[in-house]
Amino acid sequence: MASLGSRSGVVGIFLCAAAAVAQAQTAVVVAAPAVADSFGPQAQELFVGAAAFQHLNNSSGYEIDWTSDGYLGYTDESFIGVFVAPLVLPVGAEISMVCTYFFDTASGGKVTTWLDAVRLGQGGVSPGVVPVFGPVEFDTVFGYDVTCSESSYTFRNAADLDGDGYPESLVHRLRVEMTETGEGRLALGGVNVVWRRQVSPAPATPSFGDVPTSHPFFQFIEALKASGITGGCGNGNYCPNQPLTRGQMAAFLSKALGLHWTY
Repeated sequence: MASLGSRSGVVGIFLCAAAAVAQAQTAVVVAAPAVADSFGPQAQELFVGAAAFQHLNNSSGYEIDWTSDGYLGYTDESFIGVFVAPLVLPVGAEISMVCTYFFDTASGGKVTTWLDAVRLGQGGVSPGVVPVFGPVEFDTVFGYDVTCSESSYTFRNAADLDGDGYPESLVHRLRVEMTETGEGRLALGGVNVVWRRQVSPAPATPSFGDVPTSHPFFQFIEALKASGITGGCGNGNYCPNQPLTRGQMAAFLSKALGLHWTY
């Protein structure tokens, strides 16, 4: 049997070819709803319902209004309300669209949505909030509706948002501001985040002597190396053209998927 370290370019296709297709996509097609731990390069949807949002600035004393439709609003007909909810996605996920569902019959009603990166304070760096997506703004009196905006943001747990050359720890939140004046009702139904998984960008220098940067599977082999799924076949090589045994395939898949934990 070949050693466990031997690696095949075929496995790069097996585990990562779908990601290669995703890299070539220029438009995101909204797919059927999927949970946030689905795998593959297809567009996925994560719904954050109104019940997940908390009131950020209830200094006015207005009471929050939960009616039979499950939407979140106010009992008063003149207000400015800000609601926030946490957003958690896999590191490296690309957010391509944010859609806000709402109800509006107020002539002066307006809904605006942002995705915020919240920088956590550490090492003398003060915390802060940086909008990274939005604003998604809509103003209508049609009743139930949805407003969407396309963009591109890669979800990370750390990034250099202040430009000082050092990444800061981050958490993310959805922020919805609702402004209503006059008669009618304005309420939030929830936010839908469209995203997809990505393969990490290729490094500038190769990790294996037999897989140069010009190799067609360079990015995907490097992703396997960086994730700890492969260490190569020995002597600083990956052996991309060697066949893969069933035992080696089991090692690849078990490491990649984190198998198997009992309840």
